[in-house]
Amino acid sequence: MAHTLRRLQRSDPMVQGSFYLLRRKCGKPNCRCARGQLHATYVLTRSEQGKDRLYTVPKDQRARLRQQAAEYRRYQRARAVLTKRHLKLLDLVDRMAQQRLLVWPEKKAKPHA
Repeated sequence: MAHTLRRLQRSDPMVQGSFYLLRRKCGKPNCRCARGQLHATYVLTRSEQGKDRLYTVPKDQRARLRQQAAEYRRYQRARAVLTKRHLKLLDLVDRMAQQRLLVWPEKKAKPHA
């Protein structure tokens, strides 16, 4: 638990999204990509207002952005662990409370006729 909390308390800057190398064809029939040599571009992708957005990352910003996106992934994983543990703890507390609950007013047994 302490490890998870330390991850959440880090102060390193982070950027939301996934950083990766995108390879694709441009669509021109005589281009080298039509023969298998795909165009490569580093991108950052993330969801904004329900839509996936893709941003081209300039060469001079790649190293920094790669680290910041990785820091965001570490944060998200630590947050997910904390959430899972929190839900387990709440379940345990609820079960403990359920064992202590009394029914009131007590139901009276019906007399036999």
